[in-house]
Amino acid sequence: MVSLKLDYAKYLWQLVNGFRSNHERAIAKLREDDLSLQQLDKSTLRILDLANGSLRPQYYILRASGYSVYGIDVVNCRRRTWQARAYIIARWLYTRNISARSCKFDDTLVCGDVSALPFQDESVDIVTSVAAFEHFLDVPQVVRELYRITKRGAVVWVLIHLFTSPSGGHNVSLTQIPLRYLPHKVDPWDHLRKQYLPFNVPLNKWRQDQYLIEFQKYFEVLKQYCAMREGEHFLTVEIENELSNYTRDELTCGAYVIVARKS
Repeated sequence: MVSLKLDYAKYLWQLVNGFRSNHERAIAKLREDDLSLQQLDKSTLRILDLANGSLRPQYYILRASGYSVYGIDVVNCRRRTWQARAYIIARWLYTRNISARSCKFDDTLVCGDVSALPFQDESVDIVTSVAAFEHFLDVPQVVRELYRITKRGAVVWVLIHLFTSPSGGHNVSLTQIPLRYLPHKVDPWDHLRKQYLPFNVPLNKWRQDQYLIEFQKYFEVLKQYCAMREGEHFLTVEIENELSNYTRDELTCGAYVIVARKS
């Protein structure tokens, strides 16, 4: 229990000192570069932030930049719990570092299921999703829904926190980005080996190629790459042999990006 409290304290400090905000801005810069958003007319674009999360960082970054953005997530439902109140404070810490105010933009947040999107056919120009696809338990259905709601020529930009990466178990103890050190008595790639640390959130355990193949069924994949490497200093010959079913690329890619277009 003491260790868990310390882990959450570390996460809170990352919010306070701007580390998390800087990380989210770096992700936004990747998206800007891949999509050349700076050359597009902000007033005519309709962007969907898929599974915006309780903190909504990319939603706020895009709105603060002047884009018309909708966010959808089940966590957007209004709740009167201590966790919901805590996230209000956490969102304030986020938005103060990106020159945005959450209360000003919340009118386009939708409470909904990503596998049954409440949007009309061919009504969205760009879909963005960050560190969410690894939590979807029916990835094929989500991709089908994206195909349905996007316009012809629309672009989907997703960043996936791969399950096969060193931090892919999503345990709160692994707070560094990228992962540099491990909690006491925890082995590298514990979630693929001994599973000493529990899974605290839903994880579909999909691998890099599975995501790519699924998107290729419906979209033209323009680009796919690893945006962040981690754990190469953990990967000994012994571990690599033990995890021989996985490639070195899978084991060290913490953030996998797919850029796809509806042709």
